[in-house]
Formats: sequence, structure tokens, C-alpha cells
Amino acid sequence: MENNQKKFIEYVKDFAYENKVHIWLGGSFLRGNASSFSDVDISVLGDISSVEKLIYGYGKPVFLSHTSNPKGILIVIYEDGVAVDLDVIKSVTVPDNEFFHEESIKKYDFVRDETISEEMALQEDLPYQMARLFHRSLIKYLAGKKELGICVANEIAAYMGSEEVFDESNYKSQILHTLKRYNEQYKLPEKYLNLLLELTDELTKTELKV
Repeated sequence: MENNQKKFIEYVKDFAYENKVHIWLGGSFLRGNASSFSDVDISVLGDISSVEKLIYGYGKPVFLSHTSNPKGILIVIYEDGVAVDLDVIKSVTVPDNEFFHEESIKKYDFVRDETISEEMALQEDLPYQMARLFHRSLIKYLAGKKELGICVANEIAAYMGSEEVFDESNYKSQILHTLKRYNEQYKLPEKYLNLLLELTDELTKTELKV
């Protein structure tokens, strides 16, 4: 999966220069401590047309949602496992003529666009929005951030009204059980479900390596 992430970053870099769109790389790939399960954090200065062109130029997402706090960040998940936190920027003082910036946008004063992400989300219903937490929980757990992964899993359990509590002793068995229950109740998009099932398989592989 790590090679796919690097391929995506190269795609974004080429896109920035070819389309003269300012894009900032952030997060663990900027810091150099990304794992094979890390998401790619980018910030994009542009309108809905350029953001849509960027997203779909790499491929059709299997899941496309947005955050609610803060507003303005798109969650984009592709079939090859690449997950992107895409921060849509409305305005920022651009420092130079470079279009791909390997530095945090937080160094600059910027205004986030709170409308584009909601316009582009595939679905707005709460079960769909909550479904993104399965992916977040799994990639955080697999990346070694087990406490965060478990915490997110417990958000899902609370939403489902489950009295079962996730902890490190039961996470691997319970996340798959919860995912199957969730899919029975809300019917997840097929390609997104397949990707989540692949990630649950990775839990077993990780266990064998220990």
C-alpha cells in the first residue's frame, strides 16, 4: 500500500504543476514518519471544478465523505487503499510561484472553504458518515496507534447502541463482527466494504508477525 501512497503523491505533484493549482503536503508524509497505513494529508487551493478534477483524475473513490468539525475537509478513499484527507482552501497568501509545497499550510494565514466538501460528498445520511470511522479505526490500529483505533471503534459501537466495549484484547475479533452487523443494517458500498475486509485481514497478518 505504501507504494500506492507514493504514487498518489507523485500524481498530486504533477497535477499541481500541470494545472497551476497550489497544493500543500502535510501530515506524516511531510514529517517522514508515515506507515504503510497512513493517510495522505493535502491542502488544495481551488474551486469545486479543480478539486473534483484532482480527486477523480486519480480514480473513482470507493468512499467520499467529509468532516463536520472542522468543516471543509474531504475524506477520499480509493480502491487501491490510498486514503486522503483533503483540506479545501478558499484563500491563502501564496508565498511563491511553486505549486506543490512540501511544507505545512499551517505556517500561513488561510481560510478553509466549508461548502465544497459538503457539495462533493457522495451521501449525507448519518449511517454513511459514521461508516468512515471503520476505515479510520482500522488504519490507526494497524499503524500502531492502537488506543486511537480502539477509541474510534467505540464511537461506532456507541452509535449502534452496543453495550460491548472495545479494548486491545478483543479489538481484532470484535471489529469484524461489528462491521458485519453494520453492513447488515445499513448496507455499505460494495467496494468500500471489500477494502475494509482487506484491512481486517491485515490484523491477522500483523498478529502473526508479533
